[in-house]
Amino acid sequence: MIRLYRRVILCRVVISLVALPLGLAGCSASYEETVAGVKVPIPNGMTKSQAKGIQLSLPGFGGAQASFQGNLEPEKIIEFYKKEMPSRGWQPNMELTSKGGMLTYTKENQTVVVMATKSDGGSNLSITVGGTGR
Repeated sequence: MIRLYRRVILCRVVISLVALPLGLAGCSASYEETVAGVKVPIPNGMTKSQAKGIQLSLPGFGGAQASFQGNLEPEKIIEFYKKEMPSRGWQPNMELTSKGGMLTYTKENQTVVVMATKSDGGSNLSITVGGTGR
């Protein structure tokens, strides 16, 4: 009886150790990057491009652009932002999607433009942030 109990416990532990990583693999994990002073979520699997981003500063207006590369499908990137941005208080404004696409969001006096496209080596993500009062 004790052997049977130990086997049941051992099986549960093994199943838990195998199931946990598999369950986490489907999560929409992310990290944050600051673009023009705005924290923007970036899906895991996308890394910041080595190319220098664009910064713009005019009286009463500021903005910046950052690029990322990865192996996520552009459609998955768009899905990520459709869920993540509203949950952070960003209001969707415009959507243009077809095998990737472009989304725009506003919050207070700021606008975020998300563009996801397919590339030869995977996918590209461009985040552009602009706003007044900077």
